[in-house]
Amino acid sequence: MLKNIIKKITPKFLINFYHFKLAFLGALYYGFPSRKIIVIGVTGTHGKTTTVNLAGEILEEAGYKVAVASSIKFRIAGKEQENKLKMTMPGRSFLQKFLKQAIKAGCKYAVLEVTSEGVLQSRHRFIKFDTTVFTNLFREHLERHGGIDNYRKAKAKYFKMCKGTHIINLDDDNAEYYLQFPAQKKILFTLNTPNKEMHNASLLHS
Repeated sequence: MLKNIIKKITPKFLINFYHFKLAFLGALYYGFPSRKIIVIGVTGTHGKTTTVNLAGEILEEAGYKVAVASSIKFRIAGKEQENKLKMTMPGRSFLQKFLKQAIKAGCKYAVLEVTSEGVLQSRHRFIKFDTTVFTNLFREHLERHGGIDNYRKAKAKYFKMCKGTHIINLDDDNAEYYLQFPAQKKILFTLNTPNKEMHNASLLHS
């Protein structure tokens, strides 16, 4: 109750600065570990956990040591523990510490779930994402964002920070929106035959 009252009376820019400062201090304390490991982030309303775990298993089968952070578990180089934080994307330096531990364990890749709530609280800040994956966007969590447009834009902030590879689900109605953001490489996937209009949009933004 007190926490909610404090949020209501505190100016938004101060709250944003508070979260930004926490993200920076965490990265600074752990030596900006994401610069020393390949980080893959997965965002979307549904399918994040499945995608993260599958990606981790594929990379492990390919012979790499991998770190995986999902809403269910944390795994570093085969050693696993349950996620008891009740947070899909932990904050307060947790991910920076996680990446540091992954590097010490010899991991080449880290695969993380990225949530819109995490983005709003700058938990993605100072993590160098090499690849981002977009699964889908549904009309959920709208009470937190104040509408579907704000929800879509929250994930867009994350997309803008990742300049490496964007992997996008063409079957989602929001695919073209996320195709507009620049990246060195774009990989598009679909279970259906893309229509001509979407195909042209994909070529335009590649």
